[in-house]
Amino acid sequence: MPKNIQMTFCQYVLLTLAVALTFVYVGITDAQKVFVRTGFEEFATGNPPKDWEAMGGNFEVSGDTVKTDKKALAILGGADGDGLGIPIETENPIISVEFYVYIEGGGRSFNFKVATADGFGENNGCTYINWDAGIVRLYDGGAWQLIDDFETDTWKYVRIIADVGKSEFDFYVGDDREDALGAKPEKGLPFRMPALGPVAKWVAFYVWGQVANAYVDDMLVYEGAEALDLAVDPTGKLATFWGGVKQGL
Repeated sequence: MPKNIQMTFCQYVLLTLAVALTFVYVGITDAQKVFVRTGFEEFATGNPPKDWEAMGGNFEVSGDTVKTDKKALAILGGADGDGLGIPIETENPIISVEFYVYIEGGGRSFNFKVATADGFGENNGCTYINWDAGIVRLYDGGAWQLIDDFETDTWKYVRIIADVGKSEFDFYVGDDREDALGAKPEKGLPFRMPALGPVAKWVAFYVWGQVANAYVDDMLVYEGAEALDLAVDPTGKLATFWGGVKQGL
């Protein structure tokens, strides 16, 4: 083979390899960061999930009421201002949160927040969502506003997309994940007050006047508005990514 053709072939191989590596690199850097992916099976019962930050309250992993497998997170109340927080570190202004939730009928249940304050007990700059007597509602800084009716005493699947840059969130609900992802959302719902910074710092369950118990199962917290592809996990029950997040992986 002539020398000039050999050089051309080598250059072609190197160019092809470089392009392939570029796609691999872009795929890694563009991947969604997952903060929580858990069905609570890996945590001991009777206590809050390990490495989550509990401030008072009666939050515990329980086997009493579950959607899948043997465990779920029970949110059973506490003093006003108690909470259970998941710290997150991100540069993405959009955070998605999904979970199954079972709200017992009979009155006000827990609050849920995607918060931008340094501490999850602060109520400025966050989503402020509450379940109460067959409805789900938000607090807009001045008054409670209805989001929608919400069936109690049964498992429902919720998806929340919080856009910190706009201080707005979208709310989806269905009987399961597929149903919720395909549901028509309530869009552009306001934060309690405008975000305090460019990104979220906490995802938190919060107690204020709670009288009705609630349970959460199969929880996902991740970056971006695009729904996380779970096809890579054929087992059905979700596994935690928390250890990797704590180590900055």
